[in-house]
Amino acid sequence: MSEQDIQANKEQENEEARASGLGDDSLSDLSELEKIKKELQKEKEKAAKELAEGEEEEDLREVDYLQKLITLSVKFDHHVGMFLMPGYIDCGLKYDHKLAESYLTHLNTIQTFLRLLEKVDGVTRELVTKECVIKLRNVVQQIHKNLVKPLYREVEIMKKKPKLDNLDTFKTNWNERLLEFQKACDFEYQILDVKGFMVN
Repeated sequence: MSEQDIQANKEQENEEARASGLGDDSLSDLSELEKIKKELQKEKEKAAKELAEGEEEEDLREVDYLQKLITLSVKFDHHVGMFLMPGYIDCGLKYDHKLAESYLTHLNTIQTFLRLLEKVDGVTRELVTKECVIKLRNVVQQIHKNLVKPLYREVEIMKKKPKLDNLDTFKTNWNERLLEFQKACDFEYQILDVKGFMVN
């Protein structure tokens, strides 16, 4: 074997050694990539899980809010029917049944919408909930303006004060509900003020 052949063999061996070394590097790079890929996948799954849990909490909060509004509308309905009418009777004043019924019908409609919203989600629910809150406030405002205020105005000018048990019960409950309603309005819609409808 000539010197040239020996040199050529050495160079070939060196190249093969380098190639096998490069192969090892490539394999280690690939395994490193696989490792990173698995870690990223775990992170992705963890993030997806956290997001889903966060959405669940959001949904529960929305459902709680809806439940609060339903309860308030039921209670306003109850106060007008159970305490305001006897208050009118105690004072010897004419209770406008048709007007009261129209307000109670509005309150029932709002309750129905709110109950339907519990089965809906997303933007639709948010928009319709906002509408229901505004409608509930408007009905409460009308009840205050056309039924509550006139009654208390009449009671103020009476020389001989009538029995006020039903009226006091109405006043206490009405004011408590309005404070609760104000909290419900502040929760999502800070612009709505309902404290102005309180009875002094």
